Amino acid sequence: MEKKRYSSYAQIEQDLEILKVEKELYYQRLLQTFDNTKDNLDPKKMFGGIPDVAIDMVSGLAGPLKGMLINFVLKKIFK
Repeated sequence: MEKKRYSSYAQIEQDLEILKVEKELYYQRLLQTFDNTKDNLDPKKMFGGIPDVAIDMVSGLAGPLKGMLINFVLKKIFK
């Protein structure tokens, strides 16, 4: 990295302002990344398709077996 030579305080201030803006930009990007990660870890998004899959599996079962499975699940839910 080449050393930069300044001929006035105005140039130093300008570079400091640019660095400050870049720092804020990187910080906002980091916050956005954390927000996106937090949204992706939402249980509704992670397990949202599971009830649909379970219903599809139960609908493929025969009469008495389906009734027993539904009864078991309801007992576990409302225990």
